[in-house]
Formats: sequence, C-alpha cells, structure tokens
Amino acid sequence: MNVLDEELKEFQQRLEGILKEFRESGRVEVYGNLRIMVTSFDRIACLKGNTIYINVKARMYPEFVLRYIIAHELAHTLVKKHTWRFWKIVGIIYSEYEKGKEELLKMVW
Repeated sequence: MNVLDEELKEFQQRLEGILKEFRESGRVEVYGNLRIMVTSFDRIACLKGNTIYINVKARMYPEFVLRYIIAHELAHTLVKKHTWRFWKIVGIIYSEYEKGKEELLKMVW
C-alpha cells in the first residue's frame, strides 16, 4: 500500500469515527445502513441514497469542519432543503456547527 492509499484509509476511518460518534450520541436517529465514502466529486460533500460522499480534498480540513460536514449531511437524511428545521437538526447533531460552517466557507471561497 502506498502513502496516498494509507492516507485515504486513515481519512476514511476518521470520517467513520465521527459518524459513529454522532449516531451513538442519541441526538439523531439514523435508520438503515448509512455509510461514508471518500470520492473526488465536484462538491465537498453530498448525500445520495444511504451514502455520504465526502471529497478527498476534505482530508486537509480540521476536525471541527469535518464534524460540521457530517452533521450537515446527516441532517439531510431527515430534511432535504436548508429550512429552519434543517438547521435546528444540524445544531442538535453538532452544537458547534456554526464554527465549522464559517470556517468551511472561508476555505472554499
């Protein structure tokens, strides 16, 4: 296994750990077999079916930004559009989401 493969494997494990922590926290109930995949999509992250896809570039992001991204996508399992209800759910999943959201916006733009 080369260095990049090892780095991607470690990133995948970090993401899965965050997802597991959120699921086990009891703040959100996720039905079915939700999983995370690292990809090279144009977007930073998206939810398709039962999979959260996260761009490989996100491996350089700080932990609190990754937590925001995963909380955001988890909230989409319950509410598809960015309504007040959606943001309330994001806040329930990850109470410090605004810090992650703000930092992500700085990094992307």
